[in-house]
Amino acid sequence: MRARVAFVCQWYPPEPAEIPAGIVAALGDQGLDVEVLTGIPNYPSGKVHEGYRAGSRSTEEHAGVAVHRTPLHPSHDSSARGRLMNYASWALSSAALGQRLLRRSDVALVYSSPATAALPAMVSRLVWGKPYVLLVQDVWPDSIFASGFLTGRASRLVERAVDVFVRRAYAMASHVAVISPGMIDLLSSRGVPAEKLSLVYNWLPDAELAVTDDDDTVEGVRARLGIPAAESVFLYAGNHGKAQALEPLVDAFVEPVTEPSHLVLVGSGVSKADLVARASGSDRVHFLDAVPRAEAARLTASADFHVVSLADEPLFAVTMPSKVQSGLAAGRPMLVVSRGDSAELVSTGGAGRGAQPGSATAIAAAVVDLAARGPQAREDMGRRGRELYGRLMAREVGAARLAELLRSAAGDSRRRGPFRSTTPTTQRRETQ
Repeated sequence: MRARVAFVCQWYPPEPAEIPAGIVAALGDQGLDVEVLTGIPNYPSGKVHEGYRAGSRSTEEHAGVAVHRTPLHPSHDSSARGRLMNYASWALSSAALGQRLLRRSDVALVYSSPATAALPAMVSRLVWGKPYVLLVQDVWPDSIFASGFLTGRASRLVERAVDVFVRRAYAMASHVAVISPGMIDLLSSRGVPAEKLSLVYNWLPDAELAVTDDDDTVEGVRARLGIPAAESVFLYAGNHGKAQALEPLVDAFVEPVTEPSHLVLVGSGVSKADLVARASGSDRVHFLDAVPRAEAARLTASADFHVVSLADEPLFAVTMPSKVQSGLAAGRPMLVVSRGDSAELVSTGGAGRGAQPGSATAIAAAVVDLAARGPQAREDMGRRGRELYGRLMAREVGAARLAELLRSAAGDSRRRGPFRSTTPTTQRRETQ
């Protein structure tokens, strides 16, 4: 009999939620019957999409999968109050109105971003004894404070409350899957048993994997920006914000480097205007407007080097941004300006090199090193990147592991009967 899975996530298409939709499709290919519990579409604008009402529940079909939606307070602005109301309102409505789906399912998979999405599965665990697996995308409360989302006196109270909630969510889960190696160490240090933790990397949507490096595209981008064919192109595609800390990266290219190289930044964000001013007068730093993900993948494939940049924050040392997967799958050598998991994965895999965040001098040295590599060395780095992606991050690899965890959780629940939690209490750091 096919296991019945309730996939719990706050955001789902028609919102731009390629990763959740990809997980649901992949689990179906693994022989699981999946239904989705999600919210009324309002992301990323904070405005309810046409054809929906914020206060209504509904059921529809998307790509052959039943999607059950519960009400929420629509918001995605800079207001902490509005965002918290958005998270809390959906957590509560789905916990109250999603129990019929959760009760008839064998197991739930919670897409834990935001962490409050775990509430309906936690209620189902307590009331019906139904198991769930957490797929942690962001470590809370760390991520909401690292992003500057919450500040001031009230932030301490919120941080404590969120910390209690997420620890309980980990304790009640049958298993906790994370998307980077450092998350395993971090959650283990917070008392989550090592045997309860697994690494499952995110994979790319099929549309991005279909992109190849086309010669016409390469020449078109160079011609558009006036970059000579003999000079290297380093491309960053993504948000231009505080978390990305792009200022030192721009500085590294504003000052002349030994090897002739150019930086192309694609995207938008709160820091873009300052970055443009910072690069004023430089003919080696170029800015392009934000484009859809598939187009960004084409641009990545057209560059000589793919750039990932993260601020020098402890949380980002255990972060695996999707730009890493994009660069590896595109077969492009990578420059990763970050500490921790993403830089280590690329460097040890021979797919590029890392650079110290916050240091224009260190970044410039890495640029010179990479730009000096010949065609064969670059091709070898790109090939190793593709192999690394296929071995660790491919759709079939991640989906098979998630399906295994879900079937195991469902089977263990049937054998063990009533729910018993293992509450994390220790603060001791354990290594894997």
